[in-house]
Amino acid sequence: MELNEMNLEQIEERKAAIDEEVKTADVEGIKERTKELEGLMSRKAELEKYEARKADEAIIKENPAKAEVIERKSETMEEKFGVDSAEYRSAFFKKLMRKELNEVEQRAISSTTSAAVMPTQTSEQIITKLKAYAPLLSEVTLLQVAGAVKFAVEGNTADAAIHTENGAITSASDTMVSVSLAGYELVKLVQISDTVSTMSINAFEGWLVDMLVEKLGAGITNYIINGTGSGQPKGVEYANTWGDTNSVTVALASSLTNANILALIALLGGGYDPNAKFLMSKSTLYTDFMPLKDSSKNDLVVREGKDFFIYGYPVLMDSRVTAHEAYFGDFKKMVANLAEAVNVKAAYDIDTNSNKYSGIAIFDCTPALGEAFVKLVKAAE
Repeated sequence: MELNEMNLEQIEERKAAIDEEVKTADVEGIKERTKELEGLMSRKAELEKYEARKADEAIIKENPAKAEVIERKSETMEEKFGVDSAEYRSAFFKKLMRKELNEVEQRAISSTTSAAVMPTQTSEQIITKLKAYAPLLSEVTLLQVAGAVKFAVEGNTADAAIHTENGAITSASDTMVSVSLAGYELVKLVQISDTVSTMSINAFEGWLVDMLVEKLGAGITNYIINGTGSGQPKGVEYANTWGDTNSVTVALASSLTNANILALIALLGGGYDPNAKFLMSKSTLYTDFMPLKDSSKNDLVVREGKDFFIYGYPVLMDSRVTAHEAYFGDFKKMVANLAEAVNVKAAYDIDTNSNKYSGIAIFDCTPALGEAFVKLVKAAE
């Protein structure tokens, strides 16, 4: 069917078919379908304008008095495309790929306050994948507040007490802890040859999101665990100065015992128990914890599908935790903030005929309450 004969429904059907065809097409096939897709987008814009004009004409026919209002609206109102529109998404990625934009895409880019804003669909995809690559983000209290932020966390709380009838009520000594988060710029640069221009928009979006999110996720996770808090986010490793009151030490020449684990669990305040979880590397779990038995000679570590539990407490795993060590605590008392959505900047490198893409995240985190964490320590030499 000729392009100028297609209706809106047929255009959408053909766009969906192209999305499937590019998955198996060669370079030339991708180029052909990309060009066809641009034509479809232009045809779609024309039809939508036509439908809008027909609707206006129908209103005028029914009520001629509205003719002047509709005419003034059409003269002064510029067509707008939000960052959640398909037109804006297409324009955004074509600019990154250094492709020429059609008329509709040009309007979509110019109608936004900033052409650097990530399309809504892509932003949602990035957050979803970021939590997959950095699962600790789903465990901590994650905010998405622009700029610096202060966050109040419940500190010491007193239990309810019996009140003597008609007696004076004295306020409890409950406290709130104020947590301040700034924003540290995390950046990951990836590079690809200029043949990127032959990729479909869907394929390019998938490649770029995966490449950037994987590395940004690794950096964010590392800071949640090991960040020093000096010129960078503060991680659980620096939640406390570790000593006898908040850690259990296994001697260098000794192996982990069931008694060590029970002692570690006992150190954590009961108020943090409902959300308490272990955090350790996979090697530590399999090497140090798996061989252990409880007093009834049952395995200490219980596996349910892909999940592991120690005395009923879930186990989180990450390779960035030091071998033979572990943390135990309420990770909801770790507060983190993504101050703005992950964004992308692009540049062409003429020396290598390649495109460089920089993924940028503004992130900070800190333990709100050090007492919410205890640590299993392996003694050094």
